[in-house]
Amino acid sequence: MRIGLPTTLFQDVPIEKAVEKLFKLGVECIEVVFDIPHFPPEKRGIEDLRRLKKALTQYGLPLSVHSCFYELNLGGIYQAVRNFTLKEIRKCLKFAGLIEAEVVTVHPGYFPIHDDEVLLKKAMERFTEDLNLCLKFSKEENVQLSLENIQSPYFLFSKLESAPEIVKKVKDLTITLDVGHAYIMECSSRKRSVEKKIAEKIENILGKKIGHLHIHDNFGVKDEHLVPGDGKINFKPIIKALRKTGYNNQVIVEAWNPRRSVDTGIKALKRVKTLFT
Repeated sequence: MRIGLPTTLFQDVPIEKAVEKLFKLGVECIEVVFDIPHFPPEKRGIEDLRRLKKALTQYGLPLSVHSCFYELNLGGIYQAVRNFTLKEIRKCLKFAGLIEAEVVTVHPGYFPIHDDEVLLKKAMERFTEDLNLCLKFSKEENVQLSLENIQSPYFLFSKLESAPEIVKKVKDLTITLDVGHAYIMECSSRKRSVEKKIAEKIENILGKKIGHLHIHDNFGVKDEHLVPGDGKINFKPIIKALRKTGYNNQVIVEAWNPRRSVDTGIKALKRVKTLFT
């Protein structure tokens, strides 16, 4: 497994400098976050992206890309919103192909009315239709498309147990397992042995469907993106379950502290390397 950090750890400097800083921390891979502040909408033109290729690939590190997600909604109610979302994600996938990224993570769409089964079913149909288009685009760029679980029930992929049905409808899609998000969702159901429940779902439900991994800590209430060990999550049973599935791809530590970026990055890498040793 290769352990790395996202470019947003250094959000106050240009993307080229952020990648340089990550390299100096000793990362084994880098996740490029294709959204603000490094990639505002006006800087997503193909010529802008081509100019960045050398800066992002010069270190020879494996790359992944986190697709844009702010104000976007795959499978949204309004066709104009869906069209715009697909347009921006396609730009991201072209960029990922340009820098030869291994995988692109996308967020699921969201729909606020989950107590109406008819409306929710239609939302899921729109969502999987859009995901299939994204998958088509990703294959054109020769990158793997991976869907991330989000920690809010308003999103159309928040529960790990819904992954098989989505993957069945969107073949060749993989799952970006976000451990911090999964922990919040399990805590919200007031279950005991939360980490054990997540581990069981990794082994029995997700298995080989996991294509990418985000790891960070919290206290089970909100998405804090703490360094593992600074929150409540016991990662040991989760990592044990991941090993049983044979997972051996990138591990992105999504710890974030803009006031202490370097210290946070150093501590995050050290802690996670220890966890996986």
